[in-house]
Amino acid sequence: MRLAMVAMTIGLLMTQSAMADQAADVARARDLGKVGKYAESLEALEALSKGADIPPAIRDAIALGRAESLESTGEPDRAIAALREVAEGPDLKEDNPDLWARIAEIQLDRGDWESAATSAQRALKANGDHLLGRWVEARLLEARGDREKAIEACKWFVDYQAANNERVSQDAPALLIIGQAAEKYIRARFREEELSEELNKVINNVYEVALKADPNCWRAHWLEGRLFLSGYQEGDARRDLTKALKINPAAAEVIVTLGVADLQGYKLAAGRKKAERALEINPRLVSAHVLLADLNISDERFDDALGNAKKAVAENPRDEDALARLAAAARLLVDPLGAQAVESVALSYNPRPATFYAALAERLADRRKYHSAERAFLASIVADPDRADTRIGLGMLYMQIGREAEARDLFEAAFASDPFNVRANNMRLILKHMATYKPIDSEHYTVLVDPTQDKLLGKYISRYLESIHGELVKSFGYEPPGLTQIEIMKDHSKFSGRTVALPFIPTVGACTGKVVALASTRTSQKPFNWARVMKHELVHVITLQQTEFNIPHWYTEALAVESEGFPRPQPWNKMLVERVPSRRKLLNLDTINLGFIRPDEPEDRQLAYCQAQLYAQYMLERFGPDALIKMLAAYKRGLTTDRAIDACFHVEKADFEAKYLDFLDRVVKTIQTRAGEEKPVKFSELERQLKEKPEDADLNARMAYEHYARRDLKLAKPFADKALKLQPKHPMASYVKARIFSSIGYDDEALALLEPALDPEKPDVRVMDLLAELQLKAGKLDEAERLYEMGRKDDPQNSKWVAGLARVHLRSKDPKLINELVALANNDADDLALRKELVKRFTEAKDAPNAEHWGEECLFVDVYDPECHTLMADALVLGGKPTEAVEELDDALSLKPKKPDPIRVKRAKALDLAGKRVEARSVLDEILARDPENPEAKAARAELD
Repeated sequence: MRLAMVAMTIGLLMTQSAMADQAADVARARDLGKVGKYAESLEALEALSKGADIPPAIRDAIALGRAESLESTGEPDRAIAALREVAEGPDLKEDNPDLWARIAEIQLDRGDWESAATSAQRALKANGDHLLGRWVEARLLEARGDREKAIEACKWFVDYQAANNERVSQDAPALLIIGQAAEKYIRARFREEELSEELNKVINNVYEVALKADPNCWRAHWLEGRLFLSGYQEGDARRDLTKALKINPAAAEVIVTLGVADLQGYKLAAGRKKAERALEINPRLVSAHVLLADLNISDERFDDALGNAKKAVAENPRDEDALARLAAAARLLVDPLGAQAVESVALSYNPRPATFYAALAERLADRRKYHSAERAFLASIVADPDRADTRIGLGMLYMQIGREAEARDLFEAAFASDPFNVRANNMRLILKHMATYKPIDSEHYTVLVDPTQDKLLGKYISRYLESIHGELVKSFGYEPPGLTQIEIMKDHSKFSGRTVALPFIPTVGACTGKVVALASTRTSQKPFNWARVMKHELVHVITLQQTEFNIPHWYTEALAVESEGFPRPQPWNKMLVERVPSRRKLLNLDTINLGFIRPDEPEDRQLAYCQAQLYAQYMLERFGPDALIKMLAAYKRGLTTDRAIDACFHVEKADFEAKYLDFLDRVVKTIQTRAGEEKPVKFSELERQLKEKPEDADLNARMAYEHYARRDLKLAKPFADKALKLQPKHPMASYVKARIFSSIGYDDEALALLEPALDPEKPDVRVMDLLAELQLKAGKLDEAERLYEMGRKDDPQNSKWVAGLARVHLRSKDPKLINELVALANNDADDLALRKELVKRFTEAKDAPNAEHWGEECLFVDVYDPECHTLMADALVLGGKPTEAVEELDDALSLKPKKPDPIRVKRAKALDLAGKRVEARSVLDEILARDPENPEAKAARAELD
């Protein structure tokens, strides 16, 4: 008997030891899945499942592990089957709640609510406090619109943690469920300071504790990151999401959330890569298809967005986020019946689909469908009054259409609901700042300014807008109704906050179609031509409203740039010369919008503006003077670009694009490339080529130039000498050696080298430029002029040749100088010094119209420079407009110039010319009372007497 008992005990201990070993093996296999090694995890679990007499607990753990990896790789049906096989086994005496709750969760995520409810009930029947089972039930209540019951169901988890904290603190999966439920409960029941404190508790007392319980619990980092991202705290969000990916590089949900962060920052290309990567891991992940739909909507690829939304809905027909994208795509494709049908489907599942309406509103607002977006935001607020994101979204919409008073209340309420939200707080601060702004009203515009700083700028902007209003209305055949609101923000940070509620955007002007915002020129780091910016933005106002916001980004930009009336900038020409012949990284109608929103390279944004304008010019050339208006009409009808091209011009998009490339080739020929502008080559590659061909004159000359460019003259000279020995008169080698001579004062030797190196039929640009510079330095003005004229003829749009001619004509006092100054000023809209010089010269030449034009151009760059106003006043007096001159001089004096008396004397003279002699005498007498010997005032007083 005793021996039998001992044997039994030993057998029991051996069984327990074997079970412990099996449990450890299963845990290790499941850990592989936690770190993203799904295939290895499945293989290991499959092997463990084939053993004989597997205890039920081990069998259940294997099934749960297999389901995790299968669902993570896009096989939810196989995951459910694996769980059911064990959960419904013939030898089971009772249900395992873990298995049934997990089945319920997967069913819920696939939109099978009825089955999910049944499975959750089986789990809860076995264990009434089963966390995952209860969580599925709470989510079902929310999905069906039973909001109050859902909130109470979430409160149960908060109470459960409080009662079982010591035990729960060791259970990471339990903590993740509790954290998500607590988030929902806290947002619904807490406000302001309490809300912030409670959400921080979720992070510190739930998610961080889960990580202590299981360092591989990547979902804790993910949920923290998602919480931060919902408040636009991108830096904190990325930190936690990166930590999650460090644990599990194949966590598709985390990758999608990082893609959402990219979308928030308009990094569309980066977001697209993440969505595609997530779908490689899990092809059936609804959130990845939704992200792609959002990215395509932002990039105005509405057909693609519709396809993405359909895939998302196919995976979960009841997912409100997926349905919202389907409705948004239909609306953007001008299919109102289709959008209404989707909305009806969403309402059939949930009579209060707050998430559906919120997501629909965000996507429509992103594409400036303001009326439809407002309706959706309001519907979402009615469905769930406690959501902060919908109030913030509606507030942002109201800011875009100039309804700041309504926006202020929404942001205050949103911040009370979610103090984590950076955008809500930023907009509250911006609106508080703007409360002191005052309007300057005119017939068609209201200009809001900070009266302590920008009242003067506001006055000139208002005047300028009215002066161009009729011209633009006539040009586009449309006049915006009511007053267009212009807001001059005190500095760039407030301009960025006003525009996107975030710290920085790389521009000084922005337009929503209803409102134009401009950063004040007074606080700008560098001067800019505000009139050019305002005209550009006003074209956006007209074309966006004219087409009911259906116009794509590239086309409204094309029309805006074309309307500015300035020559194509030299950097744009350089890009065209580099990219067009090789077709290197050119944009097309499918990619150009992304160039504006989030370019891959810094240069791509400028390329997008350049190519957009050239599309407009191409259409005018190929399809006639009414081509641009035809396209506007097509967009107003809701056509996409592909359909608009066919409807307006009766050509296929492929033909349209092919002929556009031909047009670009012709444009490049007018710019004309020359020798001396070689394609860049890496230094290491040049060394390799030279090693292979040491006697190649071109390679030696190129190496000489590379060393010269690095300011290493000692190394440059031997290569230049060798190149000239191999090929006398080699242009590049001659240029390098001439530069070396010139740097040590041997200009004659430099000239002797360069003159024979210049080929008049095919001049090298460097040789020609340096030779002209040396001839000018030597006083040979005629020869320098000839060379600069040769350069301008060969490259008419390059301003450096015009600048060279201006230097020649300045020294020779040739009257042609003024033409060059005009050309240079036209090529640089922000150059104030050139504009001042032109006013002076035209005033001296008694050319009143040109003097006034350039005086106005000075004010377009800096209305806060007293000299600009006095120059303009001189031009106005010359043109017989003394009353207007007095106003300019008053503005100059209001800026408190260092020497006001000369301006006061000018003002007295203008008053006299305006017939106000008494006032003029008073001004002069006041000056003379302070300064009796003031020569200008004395002379002016004598003239009056």
